Amino acid sequence: MPVYEYYCEKCQLEYEIIRPVSKMDEPAPCANCKENGQRQLSNFSFKSKTFSAPKLGPTTGQPFRNRNRNQTKDQNPSAQ
Repeated sequence: MPVYEYYCEKCQLEYEIIRPVSKMDEPAPCANCKENGQRQLSNFSFKSKTFSAPKLGPTTGQPFRNRNRNQTKDQNPSAQ
């Protein structure tokens, strides 16, 4: 379940609540004053022990923007 961050304006407390996505818009009372807090935007990140970078094939030596310059007759405006 995701962790949602909230902020209470009354007592200026930042707090977190673990709840299902289906309840993300329900009121989240502050632990100190019981007023409903405002949900805050949070950064998302993850760490994977099994992730690896993609394996790249050999390069042509050309800059990427020039690699696909083989134009067909339909694509070449001077051939018309």
